[in-house]
Amino acid sequence: MAVIPDEDPDLEPTVHIHSHDEHVIPYEIMRWFMEQVAEQVERCRIAFEQGEPEAVE
Repeated sequence: MAVIPDEDPDLEPTVHIHSHDEHVIPYEIMRWFMEQVAEQVERCRIAFEQGEPEAVE
């Protein structure tokens, strides 16, 4: 799960991995996921700057 702080656009996103078991995540998968997170962060920051924080889900 990626947590993107929408209450303060200057905060950096964090990644939380919740599991009872040990999981190995391949680098390419994590990289793809982080690219998706980066795109969401950018959309959220733009919406926040435009005064439309509820526009991004």
